Amino acid sequence: MSALLRAHHALKDARLDGGRVQGAQLERITNALNEVWRYGPYILRINPRPGATRLQREAHLLRTLPPEVRAPRAVATGAASWGEWMVAMCIPGRELSRVWRGLRRVERKRSITELAGCLEALHHVPATGEAPGGDEDSPHPLPVARLARLLDAAAALPGIEAGPIAAAREKLRSSADALDPNPTTLVHGDLHLENVLADEPGSVSGLLDFEWCRAGSPDLDLDVLLHSLADPALHVESGDGGALQRRDFDEVVSWLRAAYPALFEHPRLPERLWIYRLAYEVRSLIAEPPRPGAAGGSLPPHHPYQRIVRLIEGRSDLSWFVGA
Repeated sequence: MSALLRAHHALKDARLDGGRVQGAQLERITNALNEVWRYGPYILRINPRPGATRLQREAHLLRTLPPEVRAPRAVATGAASWGEWMVAMCIPGRELSRVWRGLRRVERKRSITELAGCLEALHHVPATGEAPGGDEDSPHPLPVARLARLLDAAAALPGIEAGPIAAAREKLRSSADALDPNPTTLVHGDLHLENVLADEPGSVSGLLDFEWCRAGSPDLDLDVLLHSLADPALHVESGDGGALQRRDFDEVVSWLRAAYPALFEHPRLPERLWIYRLAYEVRSLIAEPPRPGAAGGSLPPHHPYQRIVRLIEGRSDLSWFVGA
């Protein structure tokens, strides 16, 4: 079944077809994970994975979040033999990553300050019930016991050298007690500026894509955000990221720290950020193993294995913002 046909089926199940939305046409939106469509005042997201429930759980979660989070309003959700879908109301604005270059410094600071407020509101929501981001393929495979199992699986991949994985396992063992064993509040789980909507003056209108929302320590949300700012070309899906440089975000950490100081207060924050990044990269390595016959050292610089090596050697992006 084609993506377009799935979209029409979902709209029919949501009772939004048949001319109810006058003049609306399905418009495909670029997304790395789901099939996403704009349909009049609605956003339709489809996970074409039979048996999946993540979007349905996200829809339930959105109905429980306080307005200060500025999350979308879920309208309908459901499942079919070809996967699952969710319809939400559109939030006005454009991705903050795509308006950033046109914002003045005062407007950039305003957007980060407002983003900090949205995050703090989310981080005060108790993590009750089943959050969508608890899946086995979530971006940060924690707790530590789960990450350790994935390190063992990574060590068994063809072409992976044993040394870096063994070094990662040893440092994880020595730093594991820096993490909170049983976090009780929600984190976004995939926070970057593509998932933040803003208007042209820089006012944040909403946060998007809560399907990786999960129980976690608040500073877990620093990982994807700060690494996406350190290498924007890899994280702006429209391709506009090439026009953005790390230096365009040099003040973001200090603005975020000023607006939400508790996010940076843990005395072992560098160790925690190191574990979060290791978790992210190991999960990526399992999902993207080296091609048959490829050796770890010959892989491209942005391959997860190479990023793990740089993390072990202290050459990762962590040094850019840990001391900011």
